[in-house]
Amino acid sequence: MGPIPESIVDAHVHFWHPEKVNVSWLKGSAFDTNKDAIEYSEKIKIAHVEKAVYVETDVDCYHGLVEADWITQYAEQLQSTEVFGGIAGIVAFAPVHQGDLVDGYLRTLMRITNSRLKGVRYLLQDPAQDPKRILHSDFVRGVQRLELYNLSFDLNISCNDDPQQFPPLKILVAQCPRVQFVLDHMGKPPCDSQPGEERFEFWKEQMHGLGKMDNVYCKVSGLLTEFKADDHKTQSQVEQLLKPFIQVAKDAFGIDRIMFGGDWPICELSKHNLKWQQWLEIICNIVSNWTEEEKDKLFVRNATHFYKLNHTK
Repeated sequence: MGPIPESIVDAHVHFWHPEKVNVSWLKGSAFDTNKDAIEYSEKIKIAHVEKAVYVETDVDCYHGLVEADWITQYAEQLQSTEVFGGIAGIVAFAPVHQGDLVDGYLRTLMRITNSRLKGVRYLLQDPAQDPKRILHSDFVRGVQRLELYNLSFDLNISCNDDPQQFPPLKILVAQCPRVQFVLDHMGKPPCDSQPGEERFEFWKEQMHGLGKMDNVYCKVSGLLTEFKADDHKTQSQVEQLLKPFIQVAKDAFGIDRIMFGGDWPICELSKHNLKWQQWLEIICNIVSNWTEEEKDKLFVRNATHFYKLNHTK
């Protein structure tokens, strides 16, 4: 196995306490229980996560500000340990589809997050929604407003479930040149496909198109849950299948604009029973022949720079 980095910034973590924040999609599932730093610290014991970025969890729309307030208070009471240093940044929900009216929401977010707010997210992955809705003038204007608050925007689509969600991203980004973007989970690629196959090549083309825009970064995360087939694969087999995907991300965005994310606890929905630890091991093996500087950028420096984790507002 490739060596585990001495220190990691996990750019994509979810926590929740369902009794305090209404996360409606959890109801009746195995995840309808507290998922927080206690369990996360148990799952990441092979590594030292010096800091993490909390990403909104698709809570009930009326609880967006409740979630932001809860995670801010939770982050502030966390004690740093040898395993986990704490939450250094928050990516909260914001109704950017409301155009200029998002201002009041953003001002409230800034006030209640005590400088931890680094970016916002508005989920785009629902295949039942028109993928071109993000090009509506109000949506574009709402994203443009983020510049005034020095906030980034997490792009979350599923190329695996709805490939047509990918092309509009480039058009949106082009209209927001002074906003920093990051593509979550490498656009959720069709991990059951391989180079030469139509689905893979379409995703690859879209990655390279978006990667040409220098205000877009990419999270190397979320791939374990993008296998659709029920056939059992070993960790080694999964690693081999994911190698070309990781290479595309590096080629498309360059070594200065990719960052590691664990996507805990969603990563535990993997069909192959692989967890956060196995995801890290897979990535470490795939990048084992990268230079030490390249690894440091992937695991620490790029996320720290993008999310401004070393300074407050």
